[in-house]
Amino acid sequence: GDAEKKAKEKKRAERIKKERAAQMAAERERLAKEEQAKKDPLLANTDAMIGADGPGDGEDGPVAVGRAANIASMADVQASGLDSALSALSVGGSGDDKHPEKRMKAAYKAYEEKMMPEMKQQYPGLKRQQYLDKIFALWKKSSENPMNQQS
Repeated sequence: GDAEKKAKEKKRAERIKKERAAQMAAERERLAKEEQAKKDPLLANTDAMIGADGPGDGEDGPVAVGRAANIASMADVQASGLDSALSALSVGGSGDDKHPEKRMKAAYKAYEEKMMPEMKQQYPGLKRQQYLDKIFALWKKSSENPMNQQS
């Protein structure tokens, strides 16, 4: 009778006390995050950029940031081998190329290596620089030249 009621009441009081403590801890943590966001303009700017006022309150559910975003983006990728893994990890490969001149030197070297045997076959007996001059003249008009590619 009375002992059971007192035990139940004591357990209930302890549960309520634990819930209040948890609520207070959560409130302190929230206030600490707000204070940190006020102190750290970069953190506030990052939150503004991802469109979230707090963790996990995006319109379509939680907003993935950092490692979680990387894991989510790679969830449907099946890459075996180094080359396929690197191509799966490449960033922005399908977007508009705003700076083709940055790839021009490497693209030219690849074009030169591909064209040298053809030039030697078409024009036997020329000096190396003459081959390179002919290859460069073709390169200027080539569709492989990043500067000639229309977007």
